[in-house]
Amino acid sequence: MKKYLIALAAASGAGGALAQSSLTLFGVVDAAVTYTKGSGPGLAGKTQLTNSGNMFSRLGFRGTEDLGGGYSANFWLEMGLQNDSAQGFPSNSNNQASGNGPAGVLSFNRRSTVSLAGPFGELRLGRDYVPAFWNTAIFDPFGTGGGIGANQIYFSGLGGLVAPTGTRASNSIGYLLPADLGGFYGQVMYAMGENDSNSLLPATQVSNRHDGDHTGARLGYQGGGLNIALATGRTRYASGDLRVTNLGASYTFDASLMNLKLTSELYRESKGSTDAKGVLVGFQLPIGPGEIKASYARYRLEPAGALLKPTSSKLAIGYVHNLSKRTALYATIARISNSNGASQALSGAITAPNRASSGTEFGMRHMF
Repeated sequence: MKKYLIALAAASGAGGALAQSSLTLFGVVDAAVTYTKGSGPGLAGKTQLTNSGNMFSRLGFRGTEDLGGGYSANFWLEMGLQNDSAQGFPSNSNNQASGNGPAGVLSFNRRSTVSLAGPFGELRLGRDYVPAFWNTAIFDPFGTGGGIGANQIYFSGLGGLVAPTGTRASNSIGYLLPADLGGFYGQVMYAMGENDSNSLLPATQVSNRHDGDHTGARLGYQGGGLNIALATGRTRYASGDLRVTNLGASYTFDASLMNLKLTSELYRESKGSTDAKGVLVGFQLPIGPGEIKASYARYRLEPAGALLKPTSSKLAIGYVHNLSKRTALYATIARISNSNGASQALSGAITAPNRASSGTEFGMRHMF
């Protein structure tokens, strides 16, 4: 992503220190024409102009100040954009459903952090991505973008898009390992629901002080074409804790195999009396100025005592054609199949239980 740096300079004695500082404005604008349909009596298709089909649309500011001795102070403010309707996305104040902000507002919902980095690693404070999210985003060829090819596990799961801490946590304290550990990397996080110490649930009078507290960790290794990481997270809710564990891996072959990249993810989660499991495999293949990518994902709910286990499977195939380093055209086709009472559908569609949903998408993405 090309950066536009604004040098921060000042006169006299402060000039030397401020000359080592910088501010970066960055973003993505992504729009697509999408057609999705479901299956079943009376269910029609839907044509939409959508956003974020290849990458999430966003606008952000980040900056750093060199403190000397290998240390730096940093900040990162990033908001999500719905450029098809000129709206933003809400944030969350306490990692609970009660803390969701109003829809459509512009807020720094994607990331809002200040940090101190150095030879020890990085200490980061604010609203940030939870460790377990990264495996779901990185090891799916389509990522978790809003397009029809996006990660089925993420959009269907108990701990995915719908959970307050499925992607990010507010009020977090995070630590990231330094980058020079021979290929090993890692992250730990603790985030607070910020309830009063004597907070009680109505009627039950059970303590509610830890509602929305999140703990998470991720450890991985990258080297020689291999990237593998294990992550886990737990959010404490009065209605039942949400636990997520996933293992992701990818391998990129050398030029003799056209730099083919194979990816996979194993996923398990639970909330209350419901467990769920997911698996994903995929690939990315560079072709000239573009890339072919495909994924197959399977997600199964396992409610306690239920005879049927609702299961949905998704197959997606896409092509991205790079017009330049910053601009690309893309096309995706996808299909979701359901069984055992599941009724998952592609965005904008509604499908009957045990039926399918399919769609196509054509879009353009520009980074700055």
